[in-house]
Amino acid sequence: MKSLQDALRGALVTEPAPPTGAPSPPPLAAREPAPPSGVALLPKPAGGAWAELLAVYGVRPDRDAPVGQWVQKTAGVLRQLETAGRRYDVRALKQARDEFLKQREKRAWEGVKARFEELDLPDKAYRALKQEGADVEKVLARLHTRRAEEWRGISASRVRDALLDT
Repeated sequence: MKSLQDALRGALVTEPAPPTGAPSPPPLAAREPAPPSGVALLPKPAGGAWAELLAVYGVRPDRDAPVGQWVQKTAGVLRQLETAGRRYDVRALKQARDEFLKQREKRAWEGVKARFEELDLPDKAYRALKQEGADVEKVLARLHTRRAEEWRGISASRVRDALLDT
């Protein structure tokens, strides 16, 4: 029985055990996370002029809060400022918000265009999406899926439909 157990242990062990007193091998390196892609590359409101103005008025959303929450909190602050008659402050806060959202949308469309080129998708589909006013962040997120890898070579209308209907 002992010889059978020894034979099994010997078959299962692929590396010889280090001798006593020898340094142990370094632990396996943890797998590094993949670089961010898609929506993760878009700028965050935290740390910008918009966040600074909200902080002046006592509102501090979480750093990782979605942009929708930042917009919602800004709307509340804007209502308070309007009722207080502070038009200059309202205009400054709206401008900071709008500039950030415009820059974010621009970066998102740049990401969509780059992904279209990477996947060799038709430019006609890209133009149709942009003209239709599609939600660029949803489109960008859908382009960074495994499913999108299968769209190479399909027609522009099918690409457009797949990005809008999914």
